[in-house]
Amino acid sequence: MKTRKLIGELGCISPLIKMLDCKAVEEKEAAAKALSLLVLHAGNRRIFRKTEGGIVSTVQLLDPLIQNLDKKYPVSILASLLNSKKCRKQMIAAGASGHLKKLMEMDVEGSKKLLDGLGRGKIWGVFARP
Repeated sequence: MKTRKLIGELGCISPLIKMLDCKAVEEKEAAAKALSLLVLHAGNRRIFRKTEGGIVSTVQLLDPLIQNLDKKYPVSILASLLNSKKCRKQMIAAGASGHLKKLMEMDVEGSKKLLDGLGRGKIWGVFARP
């Protein structure tokens, strides 16, 4: 945790978010993997939320049409941001729900939990779902 905090304080999160928009799938996956570990620290989550385009870029990685990218890393990043109402709204606006439904069918780890978390905050979220 100490290392994660230091890496975040050194300003490595913004360049990693920019790497999510690269063309090469390998670069996107490496950035997503690093970010999924860094956002475990609360201070780094705050930096990630404030960095423009971070959530949108991460949601775009959920697209099932992007091949050869392990989807568990972007799912992990977004799952760590579920406590923020603002972040949930940004995820929904970026189209995360549609991608997550497809990922659930593909049995991607954590996609069901993330989709359920996006539905939270609505009055109907209080009632049990079938």
